[in-house]
Amino acid sequence: MGQIASRSSLATAMRTHTCGELSAQHVGQHVELCGWAQNTRVLSSTLVFVQLRDAFGSVQLLAEHDRMPAFAEQKRLLELLSSDSLIGVSGTVVKRPAGMVKGESHAREIELLVDRIEVLNHAKPLPFNPHVKANLPSEDVRLANRHLDLRRSELQDNIRVRSKTTMAIRQFMDDNGFVDIETPVLFKSTPEGAREFLVPTRIDPGACYALPQSPQQFKQMLMAAGFDRYYQIARCFRDEDLRADRQPEFTQVDIEMSFVSKEDIQNVLEGLIQRVWSRIKGIEIKAPFRRITFAEATSKYGSDKPDTRFGLEIVQTPQLTADVHTIAEVLVIPGGAQSFSTKELAPFADLIGTSQANGESKIGDQGATGISKATLLARWLQGDNARLTDVLDSVSAQPGDLVFVSERSSRVTPANTTLGRLRTLAAKLMQEKGVLDISADRFDFLWVEDFPLFTRIVDDDKAQLSATHHPFTAPIKNDLPLLYTDPAKVRGQHYDLVLNGVELGGGSIRVHDPEVQEHIFENILCLSPQVRASFGHLVTALGHGCPPHGGIALGLDRLVAILTDSVSLRDVIAFPKSANGRDLFMHAPAPATPEQLAEYGIAVCKTPPAH
Repeated sequence: MGQIASRSSLATAMRTHTCGELSAQHVGQHVELCGWAQNTRVLSSTLVFVQLRDAFGSVQLLAEHDRMPAFAEQKRLLELLSSDSLIGVSGTVVKRPAGMVKGESHAREIELLVDRIEVLNHAKPLPFNPHVKANLPSEDVRLANRHLDLRRSELQDNIRVRSKTTMAIRQFMDDNGFVDIETPVLFKSTPEGAREFLVPTRIDPGACYALPQSPQQFKQMLMAAGFDRYYQIARCFRDEDLRADRQPEFTQVDIEMSFVSKEDIQNVLEGLIQRVWSRIKGIEIKAPFRRITFAEATSKYGSDKPDTRFGLEIVQTPQLTADVHTIAEVLVIPGGAQSFSTKELAPFADLIGTSQANGESKIGDQGATGISKATLLARWLQGDNARLTDVLDSVSAQPGDLVFVSERSSRVTPANTTLGRLRTLAAKLMQEKGVLDISADRFDFLWVEDFPLFTRIVDDDKAQLSATHHPFTAPIKNDLPLLYTDPAKVRGQHYDLVLNGVELGGGSIRVHDPEVQEHIFENILCLSPQVRASFGHLVTALGHGCPPHGGIALGLDRLVAILTDSVSLRDVIAFPKSANGRDLFMHAPAPATPEQLAEYGIAVCKTPPAH
């Protein structure tokens, strides 16, 4: 037996060290380990190898006949071990033969010469092997066995990055004078945005709590209370359609500050991003970030969350339309008519067809063979080659380029235009073909500002306005008079933080004048008296000496997905919901019993009522 090793900081009653911390400096020391047994290899009647893994790494176990008491019994025990059975071992750390050392991990320099093995838990046959990536089953099967799926090193790494990211955020916020305050999870239903989850209560028949979409109103109340700087790693809930970047319950870094301008909040967020990227990725991010207006983002990139790592900028061409309510614009893909085959152009055609079917725009394309009669250019120019040349020159189009021309209504506020989606699709396909190179470690942070405070979702000047983000956003000071004369032209003090085409978060300076807030509720959004009454507590607090304030919410799930290069948010959440919003591991949601329904006074309609 080697010398007794000093116990590590992670030692417990069952182990002196973890597998991952053993290195050449422990050679000759006697240690005790616990973990999952994998890859048992019986090389001969006198020699057995086993890979032992725990949460911190792995180490090779060596059982030799000449150096292990009761070897025959211990060998038989190892031979009967199923994959991922739990064992405890003790032994002496030894150096591996020089010819057997592979890889860069320090753990591969050594192995453990075992003198004792104890089976802690025999594993029954697993539904799948989480350690063989090539043979992983469907996501639904893995979600139904999430305890096994989480044994994968990729998911383990993701969850640990999430933990470190959260710690870096908390340290930064504490360093900058913020107070961590929890807000209620049981709230009430408000018309702020997405559909809410309702929680019935026995307090009053028919009464329900609602799970909060965000702590928006609570954090404004905290500013009215005088806390000045608040933050929270907040759980939020939205009962909406799901996709790869959405979950019904999610986490956001929620921040609010008093006596600030938007620049103050942006400076704090830039410092927070710099801290996180430095701690997690070892990359120094430069600040201040680029700032562009909503008008520039949507006109030049066709999106309110543009990816600015590549060009392909959209050019507006007012000479193509005489209608003041129509915007004509052109997207040129250099060499696209030659780079893309007919088959490769099919996704473009599908996107265009969907946009036309939804009435979003009228669009056409021009390839190497000339302009189709269906295009806007052809319809407008009607064979006038001189005008055609002028238009193509104005967008710097060259022979062999792929040209898309679109016209859309100026009365509908675009978050993502047809040409914007074509631009994103083109960049993706060009990357796949090797025509466009975007470095994997390029991070283009930018702020999108000056959003319209109100928007119309239909092409009608008389259509009802709705809040672009939420009804508590303050107007830009210079636009305040327009709030009472032409609210559709008012810009809001809203700002979104965007990275490589992904919205990381958004915030705004809030309305702190109760009269302005009531005017927005009643005269612009035309909320019913009942709905306005639901915001009565907010208006009252604003009138009790509430300071000017503003804030932002940063999506933690999405942030960690970017830091870990994960495609889906489900890969950075320990227990996510499936694509259809179900917890396949815990089998939720589950039917309520008749007794439970009766206790809450709930009757279930088999057929949903007609709307």
